[in-house]
Amino acid sequence: MNGDDKHTDPGTPVGAALPELQRVRARTRSGFWAGGLPLLVGVGLVVVLGVGLVASGAVRGSPARSTTDGFALTGLVGCFGGAPGFSLDLVPAGGPGVESETGARAAALKAFIALNPDMPASGWKMVLKVGSTEMYLARAVGGYVEVRLEPGNPDGGSTGSDAWHATGYGGCPLMALPPAGYGPASWSLDPANPYSAGAIDLHVLVMELGCHGGQTAAGRIAQNVHYLPEAVIVTLVVMARTGAQTCPRTPPTPYVVHLTEPVGMRDLRDGGNVPSTQVAAAGHPFFTPTPTPPPANWHMPMECIGEAGGAGSFKAASMSAKFDVYCSVLPAGWQRTAMNDFAQVVTSVTATYVGPNGEKLELAEGDFCSEGATACAPGESLGTAMFGDRQGHVVSRPPGADFALYVAPGESPSWKATGSGMTLEQFEALTAALIVVAK
Repeated sequence: MNGDDKHTDPGTPVGAALPELQRVRARTRSGFWAGGLPLLVGVGLVVVLGVGLVASGAVRGSPARSTTDGFALTGLVGCFGGAPGFSLDLVPAGGPGVESETGARAAALKAFIALNPDMPASGWKMVLKVGSTEMYLARAVGGYVEVRLEPGNPDGGSTGSDAWHATGYGGCPLMALPPAGYGPASWSLDPANPYSAGAIDLHVLVMELGCHGGQTAAGRIAQNVHYLPEAVIVTLVVMARTGAQTCPRTPPTPYVVHLTEPVGMRDLRDGGNVPSTQVAAAGHPFFTPTPTPPPANWHMPMECIGEAGGAGSFKAASMSAKFDVYCSVLPAGWQRTAMNDFAQVVTSVTATYVGPNGEKLELAEGDFCSEGATACAPGESLGTAMFGDRQGHVVSRPPGADFALYVAPGESPSWKATGSGMTLEQFEALTAALIVVAK
């Protein structure tokens, strides 16, 4: 695969206003807004922003020269590049924020901060509003974090004050918002083709961040290159696959970025990250210490269907729980209709999904049954099946459902899925697609 692939330019002009948004049905892939706010990963995974907001795929001002080679930059940023995005000018730089004001929103935000001392105590700024949900961003050690506020009195599972409450929170790695129809990607130099500052073919490895059904990004990569006096900034995106997609981790895809001029002694930077990350300098690759990789079975919460579509959040649950929290990646037409809410310490997680023909899938995870294996796993044995990456015992005719799948019943923790209105094969396919949400 090389950089000759051309795609219709679906880009939004830099500085264009955000469209009026409606709450929409949850999707299983790159719609990072699944009926609510952008989806997040743990605070420990945010991009380091210690050098300020330098040039990136969300460019302030005009570059000296540029090529669009398949797409135009939107000029917006988002948590993991999630739509609909917001202006880079709205990103808080520090100082007092909403928390220093009076009113219901400030009171709810201060109540949340009081119960979460690891979150910044000041500097919160609203960057986005969709429907009645507002997203607030603040700078933290090593990056940015966000809190979502909605009107309404807090219940027993949420934090708030004065008729507003927090509905979710987490880390917010800033990435350039891709054009419609594309998902974000990161890239690195391909060690199989050593970097040459004098070449016009740049060999890279592209990592697609959205769900892709286990397929490579070959044939779906588009590039945007900005040529500045001091740097060449390459931003890559990947055309989203249509339909429901599973979310396995796959090796990066080799790709050749065709440049109109060599990088030379200038910096080479990945513009997908905000700020852009340095890849080469002074004619040589730029190496950074390799971070400890997360567990191989972790997935981003953006891949969960229905995240932020109502009360509760798999992101928040995973960050607080001491056990692996699984969420569902389901075919088109499925929606998350219920999830238990919680404040700080998560001991159990429950969620309900409903399919287009009335099918129902329910999950229970953590400490939800302590009466022993026999009492906690009723039903007629049908053998084994997979609960994501865990093997469990599947039964028919459990109370209130057609099928159930138990993992470590009666233990702490344990996992259970029940299904109604579907065949055994359909049920096992849905439980096998469950993914572990990154902490």
